[in-house]
Parts: sequence; structure tokens; C-alpha cells
Amino acid sequence: MSLKQTLKQLVKRPVQSAAVRFGPQNRRSDRPRLWVLMYHRILPPEDPRYASEEPGMIVHPDTLRMHLRVLRDTFTLMPLGEWVARAEQGRPLPDKACAITFDDGWRDNYEYAFPILQQEQVPATLFAVSGLIGTREQFWPNRIVRLLQQPVETRQSIGWLNALAQEGNLDAEASAQVIYSLKQYPDDRIIGMIEEAESSLGLEPPEAPALMDWEELRALSDSGLVEIGSHTCRHVRLRADLDHDTLLQELAESKAELGERLDRPVDLFCYPNGDYCAAAVEGVRRHYRAAVTTRGGINAPDGDPLLMHRFGVHQHSSDRPERLLARLSGWPMT
Repeated sequence: MSLKQTLKQLVKRPVQSAAVRFGPQNRRSDRPRLWVLMYHRILPPEDPRYASEEPGMIVHPDTLRMHLRVLRDTFTLMPLGEWVARAEQGRPLPDKACAITFDDGWRDNYEYAFPILQQEQVPATLFAVSGLIGTREQFWPNRIVRLLQQPVETRQSIGWLNALAQEGNLDAEASAQVIYSLKQYPDDRIIGMIEEAESSLGLEPPEAPALMDWEELRALSDSGLVEIGSHTCRHVRLRADLDHDTLLQELAESKAELGERLDRPVDLFCYPNGDYCAAAVEGVRRHYRAAVTTRGGINAPDGDPLLMHRFGVHQHSSDRPERLLARLSGWPMT
């Protein structure tokens, strides 16, 4: 750890300690509250997939197990759908509830997270991208990382990529900055740029699928521990510049396909990348009971069920119990 990082941690520790001690999770309230945690990938460092993912997307399996045990001691753990249904019907709710959610449907969630959920008997919600389940297709940020991992002289032949990635060898943090820079553009433009680059370099999709197949997703659903929600058909960000027909199609078809494949109703939704516009919220209202965002915060029964808050967690921000609890306090510098 560098001197700068060491000093930063020394400054943060007193704030984290105060957040753990005095945060809302340790205060009584006159109304029920819900904390929703957002996970993406569950991978150990030795897994080959670890090196091709953004750092802010990963939690180690051992860390996830620690999270579940700490959360069980602090909150009432319950399925997101159950909390939403109780709030909607005016039924009793715990003072402090917590729901676990996973975005996208990564295969590592089946390989690493699901066994831990079973062993700890903790319920969860997984938001699946229906159109990519059982395919070799990759999300565009992962395709960007793959392009960035090409030799420098090869990468330099892609003008727009070279302009964003001016360093020789990019580490994970620098790659994440390139991805963040591209998010200003609509998805179809980004994917078009990537497809042209991959074609010029002769890159074929990876052999190993990134996401679960339908059999694996059904195993989660049939377990009774994991409820499945929709994350659109193709992880299209529901921004105001998205064609309206495409927006509605992404909402309706993902719900229909998941319901048909899993033989269960699908009434929970997750906005890809946390992006939404007025038309997206209205479309979600027509098809789903509740939806989650990426905005941090604690939920109350009288909050908008279509714009629920979540706390994103990743390995660096939550590798110790005090870091996790400080993160859930919502305090700054946690």
C-alpha cells in the first residue's frame, strides 16, 4: 500500500468507527426500514475471470459469507419481494430488514454465491438479463476490457480506443475509467464501436459463457431461496435517448420470457446501470410490482416502490465487518 493510500485509510478509520457505532442500523425508528445490498460478481482472486473484471464489481466468496453472518446479527434478512408485498398490503414489517440482490445472472453467482446462500440459508433476489442467459454474449464493459488487454501496438490501431487509453499497460482501475468515459454514449453506439473494433482485430466471442444457462437459473429459482427478477432482455440502459418501442420491448419481453422459462411470476425489476427516465418508470409501473435503482439509501414502506434504493458493495469497501457496516450507515467517506 502506498503512503497516500495509508494516510487515506488512517483518516477514514475514525469516520468508519463512528458510522458503525452511531449509524442508522444502530438506532431505533418509529417506522420499518429496509436496506438492500447490491452485488454483481462473486469471484476468488485465483479465478481466471477475476483479472478481466472491474474492481468495483467483485466480492470474494469468503467475504460474502462474512457479510451474510454480520448482516444476520444486525438485520432481519428477508426476500425483497416479501418486504415489498408486506409494505403494499400494510402487513407488519421488521424494524430493520435487509434484502440481498445480485445483478445480471453471472455464472459465478451459481458457482460461488449460490452454495453460500444455501449453507447460510439466506434468501436473495437475482435480476437476470433474459436475452443473454445461455449464450456466449458478453456485456460491453467486459468486451472493452478484452480490447484493452490486447498488445499496445494492436490496440493503437483502434483510434477511439487509443484516444481513451493513452497509457501503455492499463491496470483495472484505468480500464474502469475508460468504461466510465464511454457511458456518455447510447448503448447502440458503444456496441457498434466495439463490434467494428473486434471485427478489425479478428476477435471471436470467448468460448466460456459469462452468464448462467437456463438450467442453472432454474436451479436457483426452484431452490426456494432465490427469487428471480428482470434486468431487461439485453441490459439496455433505459435512458431518455432510447427508442420508446425498444424500451417497452425490453421491459415486457424479459418479464414474459423469465416467467415462461421458470414457471413463476416475475414482478421485480432492476434498471440496468441504474439509469432510468420518466418513460422507463411508467413502463415498469405497467409490468412490475417494484424496481431497484443504484442510488444509495434506506427504504421505507411509504417510499416509491419503483425507485428503491440499494447499497452497492465490493471487496475493497467491505472486506471487514466494520467497513461493511460503515458502508450501510450511508455516512460519507465509508
